[in-house]
This record gives sequence, structure tokens and C-alpha cells, in this order.
Amino acid sequence: MYGAFLGDMIGAPYEFDMGEKTKDFPMFTEKSQFTDDSVMTAAVAEALMDAAEGTHEEIRSALVSSMRAWGKKYPDAGYGGRFRQWLAAKDPKPYGSYGNGSAMRASAAGWLYDTLFETREMARLTAEVTHDHLEGIKGAEATAAAIYLARNGHSKDEIKEYVTLEFGYDLSRTCDEIRPGYHHVESCQETVPEAITAFLEGEDFEDVIRTAVSLGGDCDTLTCIAGSIAEAFYGVPILYEVECKKRLPDDILDVLDRFDIARGRKQEYHDTTLDGNIIIEKAIDRYIADETPENNKAIFRAILQSMRENGHFMIPVIPQNDPAEIIDIEHTKIGDPVELGENLRFKLQHIETEDGRRFLAVFTSHDEYMKGEASSIISYFIDDFLEGCKDMAEEGIVINPWGQGYVLDKDIIKFILAARKPEKNIFWHVGDITKMDDVDAIVNAANKSLLGGGGVDGATHRAAGPGLLEECRKLGGCEVGEAKITGGWNLPAKYVIHTVGPRYKKGDPKCEKLLYNCYRNSLDLAKANDIRTIAFPAISTGTYRYPLEEAAEVAVRAVYDWLYDNPFSFISVVMVYSNDEKVRYHHKAFKKLLDEKTPGENE
Repeated sequence: MYGAFLGDMIGAPYEFDMGEKTKDFPMFTEKSQFTDDSVMTAAVAEALMDAAEGTHEEIRSALVSSMRAWGKKYPDAGYGGRFRQWLAAKDPKPYGSYGNGSAMRASAAGWLYDTLFETREMARLTAEVTHDHLEGIKGAEATAAAIYLARNGHSKDEIKEYVTLEFGYDLSRTCDEIRPGYHHVESCQETVPEAITAFLEGEDFEDVIRTAVSLGGDCDTLTCIAGSIAEAFYGVPILYEVECKKRLPDDILDVLDRFDIARGRKQEYHDTTLDGNIIIEKAIDRYIADETPENNKAIFRAILQSMRENGHFMIPVIPQNDPAEIIDIEHTKIGDPVELGENLRFKLQHIETEDGRRFLAVFTSHDEYMKGEASSIISYFIDDFLEGCKDMAEEGIVINPWGQGYVLDKDIIKFILAARKPEKNIFWHVGDITKMDDVDAIVNAANKSLLGGGGVDGATHRAAGPGLLEECRKLGGCEVGEAKITGGWNLPAKYVIHTVGPRYKKGDPKCEKLLYNCYRNSLDLAKANDIRTIAFPAISTGTYRYPLEEAAEVAVRAVYDWLYDNPFSFISVVMVYSNDEKVRYHHKAFKKLLDEKTPGENE
């Protein structure tokens, strides 16, 4: 419909004041504004889309309703007298018109349908709700049919032959022959043939528009018709699309966007990389309502979760290239693919606070971005963007600055980036676990009777003293895979977390699950007791005979998974072994796990 809108607004200033009939005139002036032709073109397009699956009667009803609604919305657009009466009538009926208004509003019918028969049928419906005279209907059908043929690759000779045979229009005259005696006339039979002739003679989109305007007469409507056919045949240069959109109100632009999607010119775009950001927005909302430390941490967790799902931020930018360096604007048409060069450069936009500090602006969704000023936007991975922020001059970022804004300074950004990698919090130690003085808690892995009847691990018992055994008995029993916590007594560590590992049975899947739970449940206890460092022995690999290589894989996966699920637990995990040979199994298991999590990145 760009061609129809452009023809209307370019022709409008010259409708009654063309002066010399010439193709040499300013294409756009301050008077290049849309008129009733554009309003009714939008109204018809909206109705055809709204009633796409309807019966003929339902389509007629939608057309009447839409045209009257748009007419009331724009009452001073320049309607003819009888049409104005129709808009105001209590019970609007067709009034036998053969005016060119039926043709100028019919362009949507030329685009929306898959067959020429259906195209003409729908064009007829768009006309006969008001213009039910044979000539009024013929004008609408001829315009839509020419658009259909043009957009489906037919030549100008083929279009000319079809229109001549089907509608009886005289297309034998040249524009030079038409121009001298042509005057302002508003009938279809004296507008549509002239508009089609201007299209047939034009050498490109712009030349069709200039040729149509140069004929004079009712040149906004004549050029609206010619432009709609020219768009289907030539396409519309980007610069003309820009000028068109600048002169259309938002409600017509909304119809235009919807129409472009309906006719397949562009896809209805949905950026799935932003979907996961809803959890960030909700977390910020909760923090704004209640600024507790836990709600603050929830924002960090939400950002991490979106990062792990390869989420993006929308980032406002200022292109540093002149558009002319990137694309040939004068010759590139709507729908043409454009390849951007590798030297395309952007400058990130920033926000400056009252005290002079500068932060980069980012948005979690299109809705958040639309709350403020429009700008160029790129979509970029959150984690990669935050990595880049660490070395920038700005002091951090502001998430959704036009709404419930939240500031992340560089220290917090570094903290979040560090928390995204569980492997950074896993360490190895060779030695006696009971003598470790740089951990808050050690794990004591013993048999099932540990807390019920004196089966405490000998080394831990001897090192801690009898008080530990007594404390364990008071706590009661402990099932396999469970964990309980006591004080460290005479141990350097403040706490001992007791867990019971499984006795190994080859091929029994329960063994792996129970061993996995030993680590998970011990870490849950550590988190609940604000423990920052915890040391694990090789659970179940001694008396309970769990093969060390298999146990190592379960252990590192359990610890990694827990740290991944609890990124802001602040816990560091130390895996303790009696000799270097045993450490080798865990290093092998750890590398295998990382290769599975991030293939190719841990070579």
C-alpha cells in the first residue's frame, strides 16, 4: 500500500494548483500530506484482514463498519459530498456512484489473494458497499487486477491486454496525448484508464508517480491508483518508504505493518532471545517493592538464568557509519536483502547521572525499550555484553532505565560473571581432611549406624574427641544419602557434616542416585548454616567399595550441579584425597564433565 499512500500524498498539493503540467516538480513539500484516499485505503485493508475468513455478507459488513469508523476518525480528510452523507447516515446504503473513490481504495484487494478470480471478487465487494454502479465496480476491479498481475510477474503488455479486453478501457492513447485536454474529473471511467496509462509509460516507480501527477486533473487519486500498481511492478525505494512513514499517523502505520505481514512482505517478528528476561523484570519489580538483600540476590540469579539460556539484552546504539556507506539507498527497494559490511560500527548509548557518572543503557524487552525515546537497537548476548562492560569507561549498566530501572556497577557485573562458572569454586587437596584448618566444615562419611550407635569414622572420631560421638548419638539416625550437621569439637573445622554413602552394587542405579544425594544434601546443609568452605572425602570408595573412577564422576557432577543451581551460595568446595593417584581420577572426571557442558571450550 506504500504506492497508494505515496501517490496520494505526492499528488495532493497539485490537485487544484498544478500550473504547468510537467514531470519536473518537487516530490515532497510541506503540503505532501495524506488525504481521504489514504484513509479509505487503510480502512478497506483493515476490513479485508479482519473478515478474511468471513462470508461475502460478513466482508461487506466489515467494510461498512471500518470505512465509517475511519471516516469519523478523520472527518476532514477531503471526502466527496455524497460519501460524507453516507458516513453520517443511520442506515448507510450504496448510492449508485461511479466515482473514482472505489478504485483509489482497492489496492489491498490486489495483494491479499492467491487467484485473479478472488482478487476481482473482493475488489467488487470493496466497491459496491457505496459505488454499486457498473463503472464504479469496474474501476475497483481493474485496479486490483492490474496490481495482482504486476506482483505476479506479468509484463506491461500482458497487463495492458488484460485490462483492455476485460474492462474495455481505452489504453491506446499516450500520456502526451492525454495531458493537454485532461481536466479535474472524479469518475472511474475518466481516471482509472489514465492512471494505468501513466503506469504503463513510467520507467520506474518515481517516473510513474511523476508521469501521473503531470497529467493533472484529480491527481492525488489518479496518482494513488498509478502508484499502487507501480509498487507491485517495481517495488518502492527505501527513501520513499521513509518519507511515506514520516507523513502517516500511528494508526495507519499499524494497519500498514499488519498488512505487510498478511501479504508476506515481512514476518511478524518475535525475538525469542528476550523471552527469558521476564524473570529479570519480575525480580526487579519485587526488589523495588521490597528492597531486601534476598530480593537483590534474586535479580542476580535471574540474570544468570537468562545468561545460561543464551538470553540477550536490547542495547541502544548510535551507528557510526553514514547509511550511504552501508547500502545504496537510492536504488534499494522495500524487501531487497541488504548485506552489512564487516566494518559496520556502533557507539553505545549511555546515561549520565546528576553527579556525572556514566552508565550504559540496556533493555530486557521491546516493551521496556518502547517506554522511552526511539533509537537504533542491537540485540546481543547478555554474558558477552557484560564481559565487555568490565573494560569500558562507563561505571556499569542500567537495566530498563525508562521503567523500573536497576543499576549494576562494575563490581556487581564481575561478581555475576564469576558466579556463572561453578568450576571456579571447586578445588582439590591431598592430605588428611581432619587436619584442614582453612575450611569451615568437613564431611564425615561413615556407615548407616553413624548417628545411632557408635559407628563414627575412626579417623574423624579420634581427631575430634568423644564429644563428637556423643553429639551424633543425640541427633538420632541417618539414612543413606541423608546428611546432618554437628559441631567440629576439637577439629580445626567449625562443623562436621555427616552423611551416609551407599554400599556399591554393580549395575544398581540406586547407588549412583544415593551417592549423588550425599553431596547435594551436604551442600544444602552448608548453605543453610552459612558455611563458606566445605571439604569432601571420596565418599563410599573405602569400605563400601564404590569404584573410585565411577564415584569421582558422580561426585564432580553432583557438586557442579549444585553450584550451578545455587550461584550465589558463596560456597567453595574442596575435594580431599589421600594421594595424588586418587586425584587423577577426579581430574579426569572433571574434564569430562566440562567437555559435556561446554564442548570444545575446555581443551
